[in-house]
Amino acid sequence: MYAIDFISEFSVNPIPEPDTTLAALLRQSERHDTTLTLTTSRRGLVNQVNPEAVAETLAVTAEHPRLLPVGTLDPRYFLNWQDDLQTCVDGGCVAIRFSPGPQKWHPDILVFEKMIEAVGAAGLPIIVDFKGASDDGLTWIRKVAAATHRYGVQVVMNEVSYANMGELITVMQAYPNVYAAIRWLCLADGLEVMVEAGLGDRLLYGSNAPKYSIHALRNQVLMARISDETKQAILGANALRLLDMDIEDLPVEPLLIQTKANLPAEPIIDIHAHVSGFHCAEPYNTRTETNVPEMTERCNIQYTFVSSYNAINYDMREGNADTQAFLERYPNLRGYISCDPRDIPGSVEQMERYFQDPRFVGVKLYCPFGGNMATKRMQDLLDEIARFGRPVKIHMDETGSPYPGVRSAALRNPDLAIIKAHGDDAEGARQIVDLPNIYFEFCSSGIQAGRIRRALDILGPERILFGTDQPLFAPWFEYGAYIDAIQTQREADLIFRENARRIFAL
Repeated sequence: MYAIDFISEFSVNPIPEPDTTLAALLRQSERHDTTLTLTTSRRGLVNQVNPEAVAETLAVTAEHPRLLPVGTLDPRYFLNWQDDLQTCVDGGCVAIRFSPGPQKWHPDILVFEKMIEAVGAAGLPIIVDFKGASDDGLTWIRKVAAATHRYGVQVVMNEVSYANMGELITVMQAYPNVYAAIRWLCLADGLEVMVEAGLGDRLLYGSNAPKYSIHALRNQVLMARISDETKQAILGANALRLLDMDIEDLPVEPLLIQTKANLPAEPIIDIHAHVSGFHCAEPYNTRTETNVPEMTERCNIQYTFVSSYNAINYDMREGNADTQAFLERYPNLRGYISCDPRDIPGSVEQMERYFQDPRFVGVKLYCPFGGNMATKRMQDLLDEIARFGRPVKIHMDETGSPYPGVRSAALRNPDLAIIKAHGDDAEGARQIVDLPNIYFEFCSSGIQAGRIRRALDILGPERILFGTDQPLFAPWFEYGAYIDAIQTQREADLIFRENARRIFAL
């Protein structure tokens, strides 16, 4: 098999958080034997003068034969945009990329439609970035599809959220000119769902490297339960067909990639997962059924720690009872008791009841539903949890002074192990580096190896844990980004096994 990475971007000067430098892109692409990488200067994706961005893209890609230039147009920089497009065509750009989300403009504008028409006349496909669209992204999908279809333009929708997969599938079935880059469509079983919907010939492997992990996305494709032919289509054949290129006539020699996913050789421990289903397009998860135990086994995970999503955002008591029922069915699961600061007496009752079952190993708190870290009721609940001597994993809310709140609780309860779910970058790590009872784990749809490494360098490997957010995301997807960040066997042993055993007294 070979790989054509359809989506990447670079900066010519160092930007440490995240590292989007050209050097990082070249390093990742070479490490993973990527045959060709389509790339764009980040200058053209933010608030810079577009002709300068196009010039930078063309200059950099001319020096690296495995990089193909993708030009940019910016409706805000209206002046001489036709000249920008002609420069892209003359310079050999293979596509034109638009970035309405980060640039804060809406696709439902006439100048964008005129640009689509002109790009179509030039015979190029376009890429439209949906990251940063917020709630508007759901309505953009159909609007962009309809506008490009009118002018016979092939469009690649990049960074459409997994939460909008249902609309994306429906639009792609209605508009045959629409392709989708798969990085943010990283739901567990998400590729299987889209292939089953008949869209396997219009899915493109686009990693958004170097910001995001090539390793994680490669694992996602290789572990999908689809045919090898469909895997190769997603990894490269669809891209070549869209670009009207042939594998035999590429400007560089094709590189063969590893066709087996990189999975742990020794059993590991996943400290962040859920049961009771999500609202997303996932076929195997409801309140009473889950495929977490099966994914756990496929990824050589010894134990996966689960909390009930039903308990987190709907019914604490019913959901915790659901968790116990799953623990009784599956020996490779361990449980969190979900607690709610809006009901402290009820939360204490739940801990008194379920901590009698040794399969429950800790507490789960979810601030976006229950209250942010700075509230008195959250602080009071953390004091109650500390009395039970069990770790607590917290999804912190970005509002309400989360770090001062977690610091206050950690200082008052130095023996309480507090795990920040979904991690943070270097600045977050610096805010709690002096508190040895606060830990990070990093599961995310936007998991960045650089982010893990920067926090790891500040906190040390003894304070980093492995988590996946199953069944929302597949464990092999998250594992790939952790592997990118880990540099020694000792770090791997601590992060994947020993820290969890120590903190949870397994």
